Amino acid sequence: MQDSSAFQFLAIDTIHESTTNPRRTFDEAKLRELAESIKHNGLIQPITVRPNNEGFEIVAGARRFRAAQIAELFSIPARIVEIDDAKALEWQLVENSQRVDVHPYEEAQGFQRLLDIPGYDVAALVEKSGKSASHVYARLSLLQLIPAVAEAFTQERITASHANLIARLPQESQADAFEQCWRKDWQDKEPHLLPAKHVAAWIQANLYLPLADAPFDREDPTLNTSAGACVTCPRRSGYNTALFADVVSDQCLDSSCYHSKVKAFLDREIAAHPGLVQIENGWRNPKEQRPGAVQRGHVRELDAVIENPEAEPVIPCEAAKPAIVVYGKQLGRKLTVCTDKHCPVHDPQAAAEAAAHPVPTMAPAPEIETEEEAAQREAEHEQRMAEYKAEQERKEEERKAEFDRQQKEYEAEQARRDKQRKARVATFERIIEQAPASFSPAQMRVFLRLLIHLDYSFLEEVASHFANGDENSQQSDDEIVLAALDGTADEKLTGLALRLVLSDHVGIPHESQPDLLTEAEQVFAPKKPKAIKAKAEGSNKPKPTAAKVRAKKETTRKKAA
Repeated sequence: MQDSSAFQFLAIDTIHESTTNPRRTFDEAKLRELAESIKHNGLIQPITVRPNNEGFEIVAGARRFRAAQIAELFSIPARIVEIDDAKALEWQLVENSQRVDVHPYEEAQGFQRLLDIPGYDVAALVEKSGKSASHVYARLSLLQLIPAVAEAFTQERITASHANLIARLPQESQADAFEQCWRKDWQDKEPHLLPAKHVAAWIQANLYLPLADAPFDREDPTLNTSAGACVTCPRRSGYNTALFADVVSDQCLDSSCYHSKVKAFLDREIAAHPGLVQIENGWRNPKEQRPGAVQRGHVRELDAVIENPEAEPVIPCEAAKPAIVVYGKQLGRKLTVCTDKHCPVHDPQAAAEAAAHPVPTMAPAPEIETEEEAAQREAEHEQRMAEYKAEQERKEEERKAEFDRQQKEYEAEQARRDKQRKARVATFERIIEQAPASFSPAQMRVFLRLLIHLDYSFLEEVASHFANGDENSQQSDDEIVLAALDGTADEKLTGLALRLVLSDHVGIPHESQPDLLTEAEQVFAPKKPKAIKAKAEGSNKPKPTAAKVRAKKETTRKKAA
């Protein structure tokens, strides 16, 4: 050993790596790059070690140690500290958390090792690592990944965004969500990874069930005795708001439990009211449908007028019956329906048409009928059938013509909206390009209006702009945008601010919503009048030289001669 004021040089064969180091994966190419740098410049930053029976155990600097081995150094600078196992693990975790290339799953394992030590909790991890509570919870949730997904994540076949989405799900749902990460098109030999937003949309549509829309009582523990009431269940987003900070309302994450409660609720209602008509408000496999249920279009919903809420609904016609929706939108809703398609009370016109134009049927033959009478009766029936078919064909042609007209109108409207979308994107880009160095009072007022109307789902779109199409980036959306902020020049900060608040307003707004992009255009990038614009463009044209003027006059003179 060679003494130094700040550190000591230790023989490299007396140093060994720690078994508790959170970092498990090392990029060989980057190690060799570091080794080349060490060969030329030496190891500038010493590693940190602690003495033990085997020599010196690395507390921080395993990557520098490996690169030094590749560079074939005999000794390396090291700082020697006397710390216990808990402190060593804490230092390793903090040191790795400050490195940008540490794998999130390894960071999660380091967090968990500290939590296993008495006296450590999430609050302590937040204080020691400098990370936010939501970051710590998100990392710890990665340890809930099933082995197949965890292996794909550590091998970097899926990104951290994919892993975070799947880790928040019950383990019995993770395999299905993992399958949605991949798609194989007809030209692909192997399935390719889809962006995380596709998986998020699938989860939202299939696994996240809004408890506010549940037809059953969320405080009823008897619907599923093993799971208990929803309000105390840990398998919902509202149970851990730090982990589900991006989820707006309280969502059930256990679809099997949710659907079992729905079934139990419907069974109770149908058993208590045997005459209920069961309505399927959407198509599904016939094997999954409830026996005796009808589609929504086969019945007519009625406005039930009930003066006394405790009383039975008023039955306005003979075919009216109470009903309950057993599938689809408005699941569990009770209503009154009319089961007669040609009801004289609710659709007198259809009833009149049915009476005036009944489907032709062959008249019954009399007891004694000659051959001539039978032939005449059959001919009359065939004539009525031909007239009926001709009328049906005419109506079908009218329906087709009306459908074609509506289809053309729809295509024209889509073309108009596509053109409008492109124009709005161009306006958005023009506003960003012409962003001023500082805001005027009028611009600041519009900016603050945009900030008030901000929907934080915009962040993924902004991150995708700065990620340069790299869908497999392991950085989260907020990390990407924060990195872009750090790299933005001072004079471009207003442009970044406008991109943040305007990204969610590029689409065509609904009629009831304000057009904030147009408001921003008026104060940040107003269009020039055409006359002024043409004049400005004309003034920018280069003036002809004297030689060109003389040549033009000579040509004119020759033509005149």
